[in-house]
Amino acid sequence: MLSRITKLAVCGVLVLTIGVITAAAFTKTVTIKVEGMKCAKCSSSVSKALKATEGVQDAQVSSEKGEAVIKYDDQKLNETKLREVINSTGFKAVEQPGQ
Repeated sequence: MLSRITKLAVCGVLVLTIGVITAAAFTKTVTIKVEGMKCAKCSSSVSKALKATEGVQDAQVSSEKGEAVIKYDDQKLNETKLREVINSTGFKAVEQPGQ
């Protein structure tokens, strides 16, 4: 009986572990410089547009730093699409060397 419970517990842990690893493999975080944001309303409009985009899990946008830190599912989105979303708000997603 104890052996059966142990096997079930081990199987449960394996299933949970595989699920977490798989979910983490599809999540990326990127920081994109954004030009033109002057105030909290500016950063709020960029943040709102990003968060409304399917595949974006979180977006922290700062007008003070001039950047957007975006956590997203790379199976649904890529950086090019994120930049398009930012540009559609009237601000400019800055291309940085190496991107």
